[in-house]
Amino acid sequence: MMNSASKTLRIILAILLVGCARHAQAVDPIVNDVGLGTILHPLQDPGQMPLPPVLREKPGHCAKDHVYVFGVNGLNPLCSGNFNGLCSYVRKQGFTHTYFGQLYSSAGYESQIREIRRSDPNARIALIGFSLGANYVKTIANDLAKSGTRVDLLIYLVGDYVGNDPKSHPQNVTRVVNVRAQGLVLTGGDLVFNGANIDGARNEKLDCRHILVPSRKETLSLMIEELTVLGWVLDEAPTASLMAPVLPEPAP
Repeated sequence: MMNSASKTLRIILAILLVGCARHAQAVDPIVNDVGLGTILHPLQDPGQMPLPPVLREKPGHCAKDHVYVFGVNGLNPLCSGNFNGLCSYVRKQGFTHTYFGQLYSSAGYESQIREIRRSDPNARIALIGFSLGANYVKTIANDLAKSGTRVDLLIYLVGDYVGNDPKSHPQNVTRVVNVRAQGLVLTGGDLVFNGANIDGARNEKLDCRHILVPSRKETLSLMIEELTVLGWVLDEAPTASLMAPVLPEPAP
């Protein structure tokens, strides 16, 4: 019974999200840098972060100007989860091409990504979705797959309705990171919808409430780690395309 209800809700959500992605008007979010989450869940600054271990023996630098980050918030237009704050934090770390969008304002991401691919041969594309935004970026990645457009990094932040299926890791996506936590209270907590570990992805589990994930220092550290690796350029091959070493899977 529960599995049947879960499948039904996921189908409904998928239909709604696809409709939003294809037919919504591109508008500015109501809230950008400051929202409810700024007060309720301020960011836990992780401070100075060391270079990821996978890069310590690979002399080079992070070409942040070629990293493009597209973030989509969940169903909270006043940003109660502070996902907009997370995007601002990433921008302040030097990833200036970081864009924050709501479910109703991200319709242009797909065409933007295609244009970036045409204009910047060294571009690295990251899609990040929080809560229902995870389903949205999943839809964008699968739509881009139809035209053979590569996405280098796809991050699901507490995508409680993202299951372990091929569409959650499309063939055009180089790397998937899947961060889970406690299920959203409004949809049954951990009893019904709490996402799933995704095959071939870096799966992480935080011991905190769903709404707190964007502001946790573990999340911020993970984001900067992944984006730094994504944009890494080796010094001995300055004219080569950007390198994106694969991070090792965390120990169980």
